[in-house]
Amino acid sequence: MLTGWYPKFKLDRGLDDHERNNYLPYENSQNFSPDEAIGMIRFNGTFIDFVDRTFKIKGMLPTLIFLIGELFFISFFLFILFDITGNHRINFISKLFFIAFFGLLCFGVAWAQWLLLLSKDVFQYTHYPVRFNRKTRKIYFFRHDGPGGTVTLPWGDPSVYFHIGQGAQNKLLRDLRCHVLGRHRQVQQTFTVGHFWDHENRVREEWELIRRYMEDGPDKCFDHPADRMIALSTQVTWHNCWLMVCLMMGTNLHPLRWNLMFPIYGALTLSRWLTMKSCRAPVFPPEVEAECAIEPGDPHQLPEPSVIAEFADNEAADARSEQRYRERQLWK
Repeated sequence: MLTGWYPKFKLDRGLDDHERNNYLPYENSQNFSPDEAIGMIRFNGTFIDFVDRTFKIKGMLPTLIFLIGELFFISFFLFILFDITGNHRINFISKLFFIAFFGLLCFGVAWAQWLLLLSKDVFQYTHYPVRFNRKTRKIYFFRHDGPGGTVTLPWGDPSVYFHIGQGAQNKLLRDLRCHVLGRHRQVQQTFTVGHFWDHENRVREEWELIRRYMEDGPDKCFDHPADRMIALSTQVTWHNCWLMVCLMMGTNLHPLRWNLMFPIYGALTLSRWLTMKSCRAPVFPPEVEAECAIEPGDPHQLPEPSVIAEFADNEAADARSEQRYRERQLWK
């Protein structure tokens, strides 16, 4: 799901039917067991942090294809350049014409690929955190670390409109999306929280965790002790890149990851690792960090994994995962 990158979110408009029908109210339970949906990266008595949807697709198949395309067109131009300049049967004017033609063609396509996707993916941030502070009743959306780079919004305000978003390319995909509404309820800004999924109930589970945290407190966020953990790590390591590729490729191909599908898994892991290495970690401004100071000895603070699913490697977590898997099969 590249929605938001391409095409960009539509602004300066009213809410459409899908957005109105899939509004997520602050005060009403979703009647789903809360789940962090592999999108939460920090949890304590003051705030919780989630990644935004772009974290899941960074360095994945679209990036790999476009990077290969960049290398191809640049290499093709260099080949043409050396071939033409070394050909003594072509006069100087013709050489200039061919070099200019192929140069504009190759670098034009490469530049279009850069603008379309790569400029939004590489040399940016490893992730764009979304923070929910239950004490200040504020939401912080990180965009960049410059002036005005963090958008601060009041939790529960009617102008902060959370709903289940829909993919533009794949209409079956869903995510947790937030519109900031201005005068006459016109959409002024749009943000995403967590990953995208192929069923709207996964989004409802994620929203229920956030909603309970902000409305009821950290003690009442989880229905089962095994759910009380952080699964996602944003540390840039080969292992985490490999595990995210495995997650994106799905369970059906998982048995083939070490044999038939290994070249694809390996290429995607390399692409994600290179993309992540080109990016820098996000840092909230000092005033936000001051508002979000964690109390010493906070009993609600959960350990943050260095490897994805580091704390899920136990019998209780396996049993709970199996239970939730069976429950989710009933959705279909």
